[in-house]
Amino acid sequence: MTYIPKSKINILNTSGGEFVLKSTNQEYIGDYIELSNGKFYAGNNSQKLDEELIIPLTSNKLGNSRNNLIYSNLKPKKANFLAKVKTIYPTKTLPTQEDYNKGYYTRYFIKKVNEPKGYIEVNVDVFDSINQQKNEYDFYLYEVGLIVWNLKNGTLNSNFKNIQILEKRFPFISNIFPILNEFEIIDDILVTQGGELYYEDGKEYVGPYHIHENIPMVGPQHTEEPHATLYYSKDLQNQNQAITNFMNQNLFEIQMQQMKNKVQKMQKAPSNQTKSSSPKTYQKITPSSTGGGGSKY
Repeated sequence: MTYIPKSKINILNTSGGEFVLKSTNQEYIGDYIELSNGKFYAGNNSQKLDEELIIPLTSNKLGNSRNNLIYSNLKPKKANFLAKVKTIYPTKTLPTQEDYNKGYYTRYFIKKVNEPKGYIEVNVDVFDSINQQKNEYDFYLYEVGLIVWNLKNGTLNSNFKNIQILEKRFPFISNIFPILNEFEIIDDILVTQGGELYYEDGKEYVGPYHIHENIPMVGPQHTEEPHATLYYSKDLQNQNQAITNFMNQNLFEIQMQQMKNKVQKMQKAPSNQTKSSSPKTYQKITPSSTGGGGSKY
């Protein structure tokens, strides 16, 4: 463990609303260590640093800088509002058994109006508060949205389509929903009607399939008998790539051989040219020198 001089650390305490755990985005309350490099860590043992803390992305508290003080004087009502609103922490709501019975549930998010990618997933309470413009959070700073999230029996395709529709209004929304089959359970035979799964050679697959170790395979269930692996369209490689690589390699070899031949000809050219061109040079120059004045030959 690297030794950190006491002069480089500051042990403080927070009652909340200042930091979240970097690994989970959960609010942190308790002792923390501030290093001179600007980083924060949970706990008070400088010889064994605990989890790193970060300042939430959506802190709304006004500071005591000169600009903030000027703003407070110019707009006291707005400044008073911003001083009282709560900090918003990212929250990932888990589906309930009732949600699984339905096969879907609703996920909520907010977006900073002045940041193209300023998305945060939140719970329904934060969503409702901002949507109804309550004074709990800074509703001037955010716009809200929601998405229906499918939970059962092959959700990659359906959730992808829902996100694509949502992208028209909320560009980059896919950044906070990268795992398309998150929370999925399988309790029935999976069937694809097409446009979703393919064989290794690129041929489309239609029919029942199952998921084995997160890999789609042919058939309603996994067996010991050999059965083909399937690929989602987004994961399918170009099936002509092997041929393309072969042709490119041959073309490369042909070009290299042509270059070698050209170099060999260039190396031989001076000696051949000297023997054959010397007589011709003198034959052309001699008549010119005898027929008219001015030639030094």
